[in-house]
Amino acid sequence: MAEHSDPRLSLALRLAREAGRHAVARAGGARVESKGPGDRVTDVDLASQARIAAEVGTWFPGDGLVAEEGARGAGLDREFVWVLDPLDGTNNYALGIPCFAVSIGILRAGAPWAGVVHDPNTGFTCWSLHGQGAFAGDRRLTVHGRALSAASNVAVRVPVDPVLGPVVGEWMERYKFRGFGSVALHLAYAALGALDLVLDHRAALWDLAAGAAVVIEAGGALTDPAGEPLFPFPVASYRGAPVPFLAGNPEAHAQGVAACRARLWCGAAGEGRP
Repeated sequence: MAEHSDPRLSLALRLAREAGRHAVARAGGARVESKGPGDRVTDVDLASQARIAAEVGTWFPGDGLVAEEGARGAGLDREFVWVLDPLDGTNNYALGIPCFAVSIGILRAGAPWAGVVHDPNTGFTCWSLHGQGAFAGDRRLTVHGRALSAASNVAVRVPVDPVLGPVVGEWMERYKFRGFGSVALHLAYAALGALDLVLDHRAALWDLAAGAAVVIEAGGALTDPAGEPLFPFPVASYRGAPVPFLAGNPEAHAQGVAACRARLWCGAAGEGRP
């Protein structure tokens, strides 16, 4: 693995691997509950989150923390805030589909500072540190601009945002679609260059914080679908609302923004949006 000296990133890497091992060991035996229509949570999510939060509190008691399963530590207005999804892809996990990840992002003053996305099923781990690059193992990740073409791979959350349905419909006719059930993995694959474009209208901050750090540090682009910046993010006031985003290589992202912006501003019935 490439060398780094940041203690927060070192802890995040260790905790992601530990949580991943725990998830794999409990696969098929986790207790599954519903927390909303089509949305599941397991005792593995909760146990992993508690473990990660406790470790962060021990090693960096001055940092804030926000996580998917209701954890909101003190100090979300502090310089460093950890943003956790202990098991991104819980629906896959609960159904026995081995495609999920541990996502640990660290924001500094609301901007991506470090990120770790770990898939314990394959051992794939990518990570980034502000100003030091993004890596998958020892390999530095560099996203190259590439215009959308018939060979492009695109990931979109379904059900699709009705306003953007016509845009996505055009993409489905032109490009190859890939869907893995994990926002963190979608962003990690964008940082690899395997996905050219990722559109998600209902992601939460904990879904995207780690992957956003990796994509941005690899040279990719990530904004809201209309091209407006998401960072610095107002994490202190965040309560779990959807955070729509568009990410990918710079050329594909620019094309995606142009398509989404036109639709967002005209609206399905010709109504403007602010």
